[in-house]
Amino acid sequence: MTKCSSSCSSSVATAIVLTTSVLLLFTPTAAAAASADNRLANLRGIGSIKQQQQLKLHSSTFTLPSISNCERDAAKSPLRLSFDAAASGLEFGGTIQRYCFRIRSTAGCSLPSRCCGSSSRTASKIEFDVVAGCKDSLRHVTVNGQPAVYEYDTALSMLRVTDLNAPTSTIATAASDTQVCVLLDTASSCPSLATFCGRHDGASTAAGACRYSIFSTDGNCCPISAVSTAVPLPLPASTIDLPSTTVFRSDFPYCQCQRNAAGSRLFAVASLDANPNVDNGLTRICFDVGLHDVCADPTSKCCEFTLYKMELEVDRACADALAYTTIDGIQHVRYFQTAPHAAIKIVNLDRPLSAVNGTQVCLFLRPECNTLEKLCAFHDGSCTVGLFSKPGTGAANCCPLSSVRI
Repeated sequence: MTKCSSSCSSSVATAIVLTTSVLLLFTPTAAAAASADNRLANLRGIGSIKQQQQLKLHSSTFTLPSISNCERDAAKSPLRLSFDAAASGLEFGGTIQRYCFRIRSTAGCSLPSRCCGSSSRTASKIEFDVVAGCKDSLRHVTVNGQPAVYEYDTALSMLRVTDLNAPTSTIATAASDTQVCVLLDTASSCPSLATFCGRHDGASTAAGACRYSIFSTDGNCCPISAVSTAVPLPLPASTIDLPSTTVFRSDFPYCQCQRNAAGSRLFAVASLDANPNVDNGLTRICFDVGLHDVCADPTSKCCEFTLYKMELEVDRACADALAYTTIDGIQHVRYFQTAPHAAIKIVNLDRPLSAVNGTQVCLFLRPECNTLEKLCAFHDGSCTVGLFSKPGTGAANCCPLSSVRI
């Protein structure tokens, strides 16, 4: 067993991560305490809902965004949306479910994309693909705690939150984050994102994901993607059940580091991209980094760390299939290790804990290994993904493992 080394690291790819927090809240109207009723009554009616006229667009294959001539490819835009599990939860005695998101931006942008201009790095509105029949479940929307202008377009199955004015061209701080709050009735027919958010065919999502489009102020950029919300909400420490044993399928990553996922807040999940993931004959498979609200094993020295790299346990026969990788949409060179063990490595991520949530890593693969079943070591449709701290920078070498399926 060797120590996890950084000697194979490529040159540092620096990315400045900017955050704009977006809060989605969802609620029930049924039995609530009188005080909660009063608080809800104060919220209702103060938001401005624009009732759109019926549009002659009833195609079941309608896709985000609604009626726009803008760049939709998320890979060409610095704008990103990520789920903020730490800020999500129940309110008003359990009658409101709050979901939180953040609008983020990377410092780089791939020229000659028209999304690279300064005005394309400022978000003016966001659209969510929702279920038309869920309109009555929506109670209120706020931006930065104030009543917000929003539209629930039942003809296009779209929720629009406007006037965001979210600057992403400079580093944002927690104090300047733009928050968008949506309150749903948890006793209604659409109490969660799994029922509230929809697909282009009008169906609700099956895995707690929302399709969205973020609009830049100049109208040039409207990246489309989907954000997963399959992250556990905060639990009191006393209610967390630690796994009695952790079963690993191999010795990956074959070095001395703490692999147990229960000992870290960081984890990896598959990205839920709504569009076909094929680009110039290459298939794009993406992974998002998530952040648990609490560490299941609070005694672990790896509960929190700066993310340095990601590694995937793969089949060495797929070495020629990897064309390149991207980090938050920025292209990086391929790094496919074949010996002493096969692994795809994405290094120099350098994401501190405050900026790690929602980091996206994508692989661009040729047809011979363009699925996880073909690419990954066990050929069962799953892939072991490790998230690493930089050796020698903390109290322990950390590499919590996630088993990811698409």
